[in-house]
Amino acid sequence: MRYRMEADYVEVRLLADRLREAGNVSLPGSFVPSGETLELVLPIMQGMLWRGGGAPFDWRLGEGRHGGFAMPLVGYLSPSGGLLVTAETRDDLELRVGKDSTGRCWANYLQTQSLGTLRYDRVARIYVTEPDIVSLAKTYRSKIIAQGNFKGWEEKIAERPALERLFGSLMCFAGYCQDELDYAKECEKLRQFGFDRALIYPARFNTYNNDILMGGLPPIHMSRQTVEQIKRLGYDLAPWSWLNEALDDNSGFVERIYRKSPDGNRIPHWAIDDQKWYWACTTFMEAFQQQANAGAFSDMTWDHFDVITCAANNECYALDHPAHAGRPLSRTEDREWIKKLLAAGQAGTRAVSSEGFNDAYSKEYDLGSVKAFPMFNQWPFWPIPLTMLVYHDSMIHSWWEMHSYNNPYFGRINGNNMYEYGGGRARIQAAMDALMGCPPDVFPFGAQYMWTGKGQETFAYRYRFEDPEVQFALREALPVARLHRKIGKQEMIHFRILSEDGNVQETAFADGTTIVANFSASIRGDIPGHDPLLGESWRQAQ
Repeated sequence: MRYRMEADYVEVRLLADRLREAGNVSLPGSFVPSGETLELVLPIMQGMLWRGGGAPFDWRLGEGRHGGFAMPLVGYLSPSGGLLVTAETRDDLELRVGKDSTGRCWANYLQTQSLGTLRYDRVARIYVTEPDIVSLAKTYRSKIIAQGNFKGWEEKIAERPALERLFGSLMCFAGYCQDELDYAKECEKLRQFGFDRALIYPARFNTYNNDILMGGLPPIHMSRQTVEQIKRLGYDLAPWSWLNEALDDNSGFVERIYRKSPDGNRIPHWAIDDQKWYWACTTFMEAFQQQANAGAFSDMTWDHFDVITCAANNECYALDHPAHAGRPLSRTEDREWIKKLLAAGQAGTRAVSSEGFNDAYSKEYDLGSVKAFPMFNQWPFWPIPLTMLVYHDSMIHSWWEMHSYNNPYFGRINGNNMYEYGGGRARIQAAMDALMGCPPDVFPFGAQYMWTGKGQETFAYRYRFEDPEVQFALREALPVARLHRKIGKQEMIHFRILSEDGNVQETAFADGTTIVANFSASIRGDIPGHDPLLGESWRQAQ
């Protein structure tokens, strides 16, 4: 490793020609303060603060994914100083986080092999910061801006004026499955409730083969007439662009586009009942998406991709794919094809979202999902608004579609009992969205499928606008949407944990708007300088 002192940071370079056959290399390693306590700031979900609690564990986390890293950084905080480490080469990278039986904790990035060797130099940076979360976040923000890797809302909206409609919208998941509903009439109910903007998804499935069943039901398919009726309400609609994998339908087309492993085999991924999907190579997706947007999905006004920014970046060893004929495709090349796909999703004017918040694509897409519950009494990892301290004036961090305010079906506790994520907790989810300056998310009507817990067997469930849990969720969502209309394009400039137990937190935005949230179930009147705040609630302090 070669260390070089710059004005604002230390660069650490791993010289690949010296270690070409190495496996994983920690660059530069993990750090602890000398003689002081350590707090770790981790880019997991919306961001996590970890003070070392919990049982021993050793994680290797990939980019994106549910529980992977959203930004290639780690922060180390002590009472007297902060240290920020950034991975500057991130295409072949893992985040290692753990704790041993002695209580020693670590967090560091592992540079991994590309196409079987290290192949190219790897670079990291070390920055000294003030000892707080905001300083870590703003140091990273300044770095990416200086490198030209940041595109703010002002610039994005100048290129695609329709993005203005994102702010103040309800994220409205309508289920994967076709239901018996008149979707336009259901959307009229949302409008009457007070939502003058909404992001409705999915309207249809954009995939290689729609001849599938989920919980025994076909994919949702809103007619063009229905779509036009909903658009007249002022709402936006997106397809479900599911291109990262293809159903094995015995067709020559999907066989040709499958991603291949080093041994030449296709790579299994998703399964529903007896239907099986295999990874597709990204080099075919841009052209497919352009054709789809010009044809069957020309009436859509935004685009939502499945896991394309979450879990798709990988290698392909097929030698007969035209874009990498006779050679494997590296993750570095694969990333560029993903960027091309996201640009195709824009179709010149549209907002683009995807499962997974991943800042490798912050200039190409606009909304990324998956957040943890703000629960601080139970779990050692404390969610913090790290992604929005960096990107609030560039991207939206939404909930995973299965984690709407009213939908508790798909909750999970991390395997090592470090944090929890899910839906169906409208009040604390609304408080988190207000604190982060993000739009609310409700599943007000439609049909969805769910795993039964037996093999690959699934079943369908439904929500209706009139359901009590839907009505409750919409009431919690409406003021959050109105807040987002006001502050959604602004930089988040402040964050502070106000209570020792982590449950009371405060943020502020560029116009001075300050939000205080109480994530505990009890009224909190013990915060100096603040009026009592009801349990699981938020308040605009200014």
